[in-house]
Amino acid sequence: MDIRSVTLRALSVAALSLSLSCALPVRADLFADGVSAYRTGDFSTARAAFEALGARGDARAQFALGLLYENGEGVEANPGAAADWYRKSALQGYAKAQYNLGMMYLQGAGVARDEPGAREWFERAAKQGNPDAVARLLKFAEGGDVEAQYLVGVMYLDGGAVTRDPALAARWLQRAAARGHLDAMFAMGVLTESGKGVERSYAAAANWYHPAASQGHVKAMYNLARLVRDGHGQPPDPARAEKLFEQAAAAGFVPAQLTLGMTYDFGTDRPRDPARAATWYDAAAANGSADAELNLGYLLAAGEGVKPDLPEAYARTYAAERLGHPRAADNLRLIGAKLSAVEITRARERGEGYVNRARSLPDVVVN
Repeated sequence: MDIRSVTLRALSVAALSLSLSCALPVRADLFADGVSAYRTGDFSTARAAFEALGARGDARAQFALGLLYENGEGVEANPGAAADWYRKSALQGYAKAQYNLGMMYLQGAGVARDEPGAREWFERAAKQGNPDAVARLLKFAEGGDVEAQYLVGVMYLDGGAVTRDPALAARWLQRAAARGHLDAMFAMGVLTESGKGVERSYAAAANWYHPAASQGHVKAMYNLARLVRDGHGQPPDPARAEKLFEQAAAAGFVPAQLTLGMTYDFGTDRPRDPARAATWYDAAAANGSADAELNLGYLLAAGEGVKPDLPEAYARTYAAERLGHPRAADNLRLIGAKLSAVEITRARERGEGYVNRARSLPDVVVN
């Protein structure tokens, strides 16, 4: 007997017993009708109900259709059609469909066999707490899959899908890092720097950051630059730190751009250079930094390193306020007191342009 088909039949009954509260408004009880028909063995009626809902994008119904086609219930077994229905449901974030699609990629049923593709779907399902997907990821990791080792480490670090366990997370991440996984190297640096799951050591953290940074990992560059600048785990080296910050900033990493702007603005370990500060603030502002918008607005208002430009200072400070900076409102009032109503209106319009630019970026919140 095919163990997988039995497992899926059991899974299908459990999956089809979901709450009906989010059924689509074709008929309030259409999904329930499909479930009832399925339980009585009337697969044709069940399929008709699920197809009506699936065509309208109901992820539960799409998953149910995948089960019917995979198990050959009311239709001729068709792994390809099953995979198609699972994919439609999985792309909407339905964890059971993500897991079953991962199994199809793992077994090459209905799709070409693709272990990395299977692992990706197991990862998505595991992030939603699907225990079967978590178990599959663990098997990948135990079998030596370096990406799975990293993912399992992150799962144990974050908790949710599994019980949070920083020490176990560190062991999995260290295994992946030892095999050259850059994100795992960076994660081990963070854990070692903070003493989370491992003994705290700045020197050891730098040793994890360094190989990742040397291979272009911008967050590792930035964190290593901090340690080098502050003399943690090694003698302070401002010149080397600046070079690392510049490498990360040139790669578009906003914290590095902002750090350089503030370093030149406040003259940290060097004479002040407001012009260079303005350049880095402008770069960070283009990447959605409220701090950079505020600081650039100050330089423009004061005419430090740049030509004085109160309307542009107002526009930048307005953008900082819309991006949620708590100090922007006070600066905005001070600058606005020196502008006419017409100038303020035009400056706000320009500021909206900066806000819209930020809005188009991922992970930027606009008030």
